Amino acid sequence: MVDINWQRKYEIGHPRIDFEHRIFLDLIEQFARQAESGATAKRLLRTCAELYKYADFHFFSEEGLMEEIEWPETAAHKALHRDLLKQLHDYIDSVSVDQIRTSEMVAFLMQWFVSHTGSEDRKLAHLLPSASPYKATG
Repeated sequence: MVDINWQRKYEIGHPRIDFEHRIFLDLIEQFARQAESGATAKRLLRTCAELYKYADFHFFSEEGLMEEIEWPETAAHKALHRDLLKQLHDYIDSVSVDQIRTSEMVAFLMQWFVSHTGSEDRKLAHLLPSASPYKATG
């Protein structure tokens, strides 16, 4: 299985975004464990739908921060978010017709998470005020 444990290298330095990223990674790990243990298509579909809904929430949250600071790269960053949501939606559709490609999906999600947080979100982090009611722990 792909290593899906939280690592400090995933932190971008903004407590709220880091907190949300931890939850996002936890959901990817949950999906991977279910896939590895042979969970039913119904269970995988439920977890993938939860992952989709959480990603949508997180993106909305993150995009709100971008808009607050009037970040010039907001539109391009939003497009990356929409692209992931489309791919998750397409995967959910494939699970519902029993064309399950769980290992591909886990690998894709981890590659996307590491690449996106390490590159795209990091560009944003240093521009954001660090004050946040949310604190990352651990």
